[in-house]
Amino acid sequence: MANGTDVAAPTDVQRKILVAAERLFTQRGVANVSLREIGAAAGQRNNSAVQYHFSTKQGLILALYDFRLVPLNRRRVEMLAARSEHSTADLVDAYVRPLGSAVVEAAGANAYARFIHRYLGEGAGDFEPFTPRHNSGVTAITGELAIRLDHLPEPARAERIRQFGQMVTAVLADVERRLEYRQITPAAAALAVDGLVSGMLAFLSAP
Repeated sequence: MANGTDVAAPTDVQRKILVAAERLFTQRGVANVSLREIGAAAGQRNNSAVQYHFSTKQGLILALYDFRLVPLNRRRVEMLAARSEHSTADLVDAYVRPLGSAVVEAAGANAYARFIHRYLGEGAGDFEPFTPRHNSGVTAITGELAIRLDHLPEPARAERIRQFGQMVTAVLADVERRLEYRQITPAAAALAVDGLVSGMLAFLSAP
């Protein structure tokens, strides 16, 4: 995988490994999943397949970030760049819509939102840290939100922004899970994303 903002697309085998790793990491945490288990879940008969493609678990995690987060970050940056000034509604939309759309389009075929929610919920923990190519859009959005919330004391402002991020990923992780188990249709999932945007705007706009 490349190191810049544009990353090389994974091969079919690498994609299978990344999707399997994402799901296993989400279910059990990074420390509790071996590279051999990931390879087996990806349908690879060679026990060294993951090492061959990604060298180490750290390399696999960073490749997973590139696979999932670089496109997500790019979309957020594009949405911000489309306007010279941003309302709170613009910022919420740029934060929620890219991940929400990815969840709806996947229709439960991956654990994308659940992986991100576990990352945030564990405070990174045994995950690798994000880099600007993975989260520069989030950094820009939350920076602008902090300015919008400058009527709040700094600790309260930081807590509200943290809760905003946690609620967004928690809801989208739940939508993703329900899509996987056919408990919700893609159309209903899209409505859930719309409702999340409205609810998060109200949450951030509250006194």
